[in-house]
Amino acid sequence: MVATVIGFGGRAPSQVLEVLHQAVSKTSLSTINPIRSQTIGSALTQPPYRTFLSSTNTNTNTNNNDDDESMELMIYCLPTSTTEYIQFGSESNTIRTTILTSPTTLVAIYDPTKDAFLGGTPASILTTLTTNTPPNNLLASAALTALSQLDTNLSTHLSTPPNHTVLLIGSGGREHALALALAKSPLISTILCCPGNGGTALQGGKIRNAGTDQTIPTVVALVQQYNAAMVVVGPEQPLVEGLVDVLHNTYPTLHVFGPTAAGVELEASK
Repeated sequence: MVATVIGFGGRAPSQVLEVLHQAVSKTSLSTINPIRSQTIGSALTQPPYRTFLSSTNTNTNTNNNDDDESMELMIYCLPTSTTEYIQFGSESNTIRTTILTSPTTLVAIYDPTKDAFLGGTPASILTTLTTNTPPNNLLASAALTALSQLDTNLSTHLSTPPNHTVLLIGSGGREHALALALAKSPLISTILCCPGNGGTALQGGKIRNAGTDQTIPTVVALVQQYNAAMVVVGPEQPLVEGLVDVLHNTYPTLHVFGPTAAGVELEASK
């Protein structure tokens, strides 16, 4: 049996670890394939979920209705934002296709906002795996419903003109690359590069330059002037000077990407 774990990133929820741990001990699960789930593998090496995989089938179940080795498990972490859903849309397509076309694959959706599986529990998932019964329709129904809701949310975002302005601090090629990446988001209407460079000045589209320098007073004024929703800080110097700290104190609801002055101290001391 193969278990594919998709979209957990740095998360390693106890319920998911318990299912994988018990599946290894109670079924012929011999391979765990993490996709965009970099923490799952290391978490399974630690107590109380320490798990040792083996190619030997240790399943003692005597139910002969199906060959247990043909059964597969797929656990998918529901995206927590529209941006994540858009960026990794191929994952949700894989989940839909598997539910609709693979009767021997049990698909379970984990919702991190609820810390729970949708349409089932770890116990019901393990029961399905250990008894070789067909995949639980409640799990499949809950999964398709959750994905449909994400589609609805995405449709709403796409039908509403983007109105988020991002202030990007810096003037180098790195900031130009960041601007191009940010411009791909349908949620962003304008990217203001402060102060930017010749490339960002000519880029067009959502990207343009603003301000003549990247000093703290200039950035604070631009946030207010353009009602920016987020500030992304590229260079080290503004971080060392405490730009992030000032923005947090001045605009508590503003999203700021970058470490505080304390957080950047090690980098700045080189």
